[in-house]
Amino acid sequence: MGWKGPKGKTFYWNLAIWVTGFLVMNIYGVPSAIALKSLPPHIVAAFAGWGIVMLVFFSFLLLKEKIYPTDYIFSILVIMGIFFLGYFEKTHPSVHSFSLWGMVLLCALPIILFFAGLLKFLTQKVMTVIYSSVSGMSAGLMVVSLRLLVIKFGYEVSLYFDSLYLYLYIVFALLSFIALQLALKNGSMIAIGPVQYSANIIYPAASTLLVFQESLHPIQVLAVAAIIYAVINILKKH
Repeated sequence: MGWKGPKGKTFYWNLAIWVTGFLVMNIYGVPSAIALKSLPPHIVAAFAGWGIVMLVFFSFLLLKEKIYPTDYIFSILVIMGIFFLGYFEKTHPSVHSFSLWGMVLLCALPIILFFAGLLKFLTQKVMTVIYSSVSGMSAGLMVVSLRLLVIKFGYEVSLYFDSLYLYLYIVFALLSFIALQLALKNGSMIAIGPVQYSANIIYPAASTLLVFQESLHPIQVLAVAAIIYAVINILKKH
């Protein structure tokens, strides 16, 4: 986004990488839907954290962005947080609760933040954090929406079109994509990725409490806190 200069070989190579990344990002809904039939959203979303490890290496190898030794340390902390988040997961009931107000709250926050990011007085770094967060929150809401769809309809995809949850999925897929492009316009991928991936993990965990009204193990709460701590420390270097 924001390419400057002649559109030669380098431009089309970067465009091909961008299109490939876009396609990969958007086909993950299929395996996610299969997993969400039996797993809660915060566990399925937690696997996005593996992207942090790949991000550190690919940002250096492909984007030539600077990385620091602490990036590796805190990336490992993120992965450990994801491990404990899954390890202490309890068996969930076959009958699921649902809070409409919890869903409304989670849906409203990224939309409010998106428009807040348009304020003129914000610095580029603040805008990067805001749009990265919106992208991650929206991706998390895509997981939550898929979870609601598979709980209600199973794998009968034809029934999805009559459900509001499908259109919430589409809206937040678009919002996640647009916010990510705005974040990339203002900051580097090594700063954007940790915020986006972590929000993608934390938001479905919040949905477990607010939407599905299920509790988290104290170790899981600590695991989420560890992920946030690691993200903040990665950002301090960028």
